[in-house]
Amino acid sequence: MSSLFLALGVLYLVQGFPYGLQSGLLPVLLRTQGLSLAHIGLTRVLYLPWLLKFLWSPLVDGLWHRQAWLVLSTGGLCLCCALCSVLPLQATFTPLAWLLLVMHILSSMQDVALDAVTVAVLEHDQLGLGNSIQVVAYKLGSVLAGGGALTMLNVLGWRAVFLLLSAGYFMAVLCAWGSRALKGEESAHRGNLKTSLSKLRLTDVAGQVLRAPGTAWTMVYVLIYKLGE
Repeated sequence: MSSLFLALGVLYLVQGFPYGLQSGLLPVLLRTQGLSLAHIGLTRVLYLPWLLKFLWSPLVDGLWHRQAWLVLSTGGLCLCCALCSVLPLQATFTPLAWLLLVMHILSSMQDVALDAVTVAVLEHDQLGLGNSIQVVAYKLGSVLAGGGALTMLNVLGWRAVFLLLSAGYFMAVLCAWGSRALKGEESAHRGNLKTSLSKLRLTDVAGQVLRAPGTAWTMVYVLIYKLGE
């Protein structure tokens, strides 16, 4: 079971890389290139894929195996970082912005698959630890790719920093591909889940969620928290 938690930790760690690059590295880089604060603020639009992930989450959840989505999305992120490493530092704004947008799309796909796999493979009494690993690993990944990358930029250089991030993604690909726990238990759970959900319409599922005790207050809390954030 420790190998399972290790695999989940690595996958959630690299999931925080795009947010760290977006919030930590990109604003400072753009400011040193002379862009105004207004233009830097507009780069927040790159977070849009996280707001739109409900559009492709049914595809991720219904097509192929979730482990395949983890391998493909994480491998795509590895490739994006490798491409970032060959960009010239003084001309990175437009290509880097496009690559970050693609990374956010891939990372949101990975998020859908990884959360589903985590819920599937963990027992009820393991969910607390699993959730702690999720939050801590994601935040650590965002710190490493944000402030960490910015700190090491002058020491190692642009190319080396992104090659290190790419290596982190490659390690995550190996974890997703080689973890037996992610293969067996998730397959059985998914078969049962598909059977039960095939009998329900979307409106039925939404109705059951909204009728669950505490759901309304939770939705209000999350909305206020996210707006404040």
